[in-house]
Amino acid sequence: MLELALEADPATAAQRERWVAFAFTGADLLVEATADGVIRFAAGPFRLRFGADPESFVGQRVASLIAAPDQSTFGITLSMAALHGRTSPVVLRLNDAVRTPCAMAAMLVPAPRRRLCLTFGPVPTELPPRPKPEPAKLGGPAPFGREAEEWLRGGATGSLGLVEVRGWAAAMDKMSEHEVNGLRARIGSVLAGSRPGSLAGELAEGRFGVLSAHPLDGAALAREVAALLRDIPAGEAGGGVAGLDMALSGHGLTPFQAVRAARYALGRFARDGAGAVLADSGERGLAGVITSAQTRARGLRLAIRDRQFSLGFQPVVGLTDRAVHHHEALLRPGRSPGAPEHTPQEFVTFAEAVGLSEELDFAVLEESLIALRRRPEATVAVNVSGLSMQSPAFRTRMLERIIFEPGLTGLNGGRRLIIELTETAEIEDVAGAAATISKLRAARVPVCIDDFGAGHAAFRYLRDFAVDYVKIDGSYVQGAMHNAQERSFVASMVQLARSVGARVVGEMIETEEQAKLMSELQVEYGQGWLFGRPGKLTATA
Repeated sequence: MLELALEADPATAAQRERWVAFAFTGADLLVEATADGVIRFAAGPFRLRFGADPESFVGQRVASLIAAPDQSTFGITLSMAALHGRTSPVVLRLNDAVRTPCAMAAMLVPAPRRRLCLTFGPVPTELPPRPKPEPAKLGGPAPFGREAEEWLRGGATGSLGLVEVRGWAAAMDKMSEHEVNGLRARIGSVLAGSRPGSLAGELAEGRFGVLSAHPLDGAALAREVAALLRDIPAGEAGGGVAGLDMALSGHGLTPFQAVRAARYALGRFARDGAGAVLADSGERGLAGVITSAQTRARGLRLAIRDRQFSLGFQPVVGLTDRAVHHHEALLRPGRSPGAPEHTPQEFVTFAEAVGLSEELDFAVLEESLIALRRRPEATVAVNVSGLSMQSPAFRTRMLERIIFEPGLTGLNGGRRLIIELTETAEIEDVAGAAATISKLRAARVPVCIDDFGAGHAAFRYLRDFAVDYVKIDGSYVQGAMHNAQERSFVASMVQLARSVGARVVGEMIETEEQAKLMSELQVEYGQGWLFGRPGKLTATA
């Protein structure tokens, strides 16, 4: 009778099915999520681990439960579950105050609706936990920026603190390397060690950031760091400490706008310091950054219109025969009035912040096509941002421009153009983007996922889009030489790419040892200074 009653009520039956699926797991935390990784149901001692009831996590991304250093491993694991139905347990650290190691396993339930069932449990003896890093250790600008963007994409609240030590270089010149490393560790402890769940990073020499789920006081952060400088021999060489704080939400910004604003603000801080960001943001935080950037957008628009940039073409070679397979078109901005950005990344980030990514991507595409006309034996990869691919107008314009371009067909019948999809924003219109990618591939234009492993959107792209190439983020290539865990990440990403029929490119290869290791891990192509720096477009094999 009880079983009949349960089945008669669909909602209750779903609950019954859920608990049966989780029975005998021995797990602490139980999570059911959509195929996109959004939590639909949670149970277990969430309050003990995270200080909040499990119901409060519904609607958030599962990734918010995972510590920042393990985000990429988590992304690989979810992608493997989505592709193969289930995964073996993998050791990850939770995003709680003490970074608790846990064994996570995932299973894809295909019907009646696609969903992921995840369990987080104690680490068994046969899966020893990885050594826990010092929780206050300073991260670099790339992982810090990725974590900030993940928070914002998920609509999370919190605060960003920025601290600048003026005269840092002069002070550090008077200290030994050991003393400098010790000071950095103490700064990490001050910025994040006393704030559970916080993440600290060094964004540039003497410029530090801290990300927290709780409100931060920039002036207090500056005072805490200044106290450390008084305790070191070179403290008197400093030129003062400045700090500011910015709320990560509010003022009507969408998550995508907040991501663009944060990316621009972090880049501006790394280059020009706290004063520049304060002048940009005023009292309005990230919204102020966007408003300020808009006032300088006209100069950038003119720079794009008048092509005040050039392209450098970097070779991508086969790791076995070292023959050039194609070149990637890399932006090299010029100096233009009203557009103060100097590096390629600053130029691109500013364009994204002010809504000009579509114009910039299309301009780079056109210049690449002009270069291909001059070199009919060459093949070029052109970057297209996720931000641009969200636009139906851009997708239509890009397709028409490529399909009707004369002379793009190579000797093998394929097109001499590759589209590299970059992760500037998660594409919301997945169906529209997938249709465009299908049309590109039908026209024999290959598609590549860029910087694979650097963020979660790239894993979604591999699942949702049929692609020809996957380019592994260079940080993994660099790390694989010295870290067994990084090598296993690369091996997993290669397996993941090959399981969907994509070929793999490793970027930032600078030594023969790196090239040899990537080849051993079945990476087929390589890009980096070992094979050539960006320059003029030359013939491909």
